[in-house]
Amino acid sequence: MARSRLPSRLGLCLTLALLALVVALPGSAAASPPQPVTITVDTTIAPGAVDPFAATGGVVCETGTVSSPVTLFVGQSPSHAQLLVVKHFVCPDGTFDVLLRVRLDFQTLDTAGTWSVLDGTGAYTGLHGTGSLVGENLGPTTIRDVYTGAMHID
Repeated sequence: MARSRLPSRLGLCLTLALLALVVALPGSAAASPPQPVTITVDTTIAPGAVDPFAATGGVVCETGTVSSPVTLFVGQSPSHAQLLVVKHFVCPDGTFDVLLRVRLDFQTLDTAGTWSVLDGTGAYTGLHGTGSLVGENLGPTTIRDVYTGAMHID
């Protein structure tokens, strides 16, 4: 009987020691807190278009360029379409990619949706963020996209 308790006590002691070690290690304290951001782009609807953007919040560069290397129609009804779009942002100190989940209204040609950071390079390695997107139709080939949300770098 004493023999069967030894492994379970040893296992319990090891589990508690490992838990104490994990709690004591620095974790998310090294991550920066999320900061409010706004990114504005007058998006040209044309293959290969590269547009300037402006950002506030201090997490990413204030100005740069953005392109849409991937756009997929994933659903459609008589009134709207659902799209998945990857946006590639280029700054002087790195790049980052954002996934948009967008609803395009066929009557107004306005858009609404959500966004999340996929990855980053250079100064934006470890970039994380999410938010909402509103796009206002400015004409036959231009939509003013306004991204609002929060970003941080781990």
